[in-house]
Amino acid sequence: MMPHDQFVRAYENGSLGCSTSTLLILRLFLAGKIREKKLSINLFFWSAGFLTLIIACIVGSILYVGAWVLLGIVATFGVYVLVFFLSIGDVVLSAALTSEEFYRLATEKRALWTYPDNEANSPKLPKITPERRGRRTPR
Repeated sequence: MMPHDQFVRAYENGSLGCSTSTLLILRLFLAGKIREKKLSINLFFWSAGFLTLIIACIVGSILYVGAWVLLGIVATFGVYVLVFFLSIGDVVLSAALTSEEFYRLATEKRALWTYPDNEANSPKLPKITPERRGRRTPR
């Protein structure tokens, strides 16, 4: 496991990539193991919003019957889950960069993975050279 100060330096230099397990973070939050206030508040509001969305979808499906309602519910849940995963990943990374205790917890529970971000693995793009145009002949 990489020490916290080395993790922060490598991330700031751009030589380190990170990946988070949002579902594992949510499970740790529900078990009461996360002590980071910002992350806990964020997860609480996302959970409350999810319950509100479920209630709104149930009420909406009772009031309006049809295939469009089902399509709207599926699209709404899809967008909600996508935004949830993206925003919680950012908050987890921010908490790991600021708190050594949370970084240790997240890496021990395998909710945060780090890997080297070598440029040798990136695809190389060919150089673009300007093309010369031939002379125009007047008519």
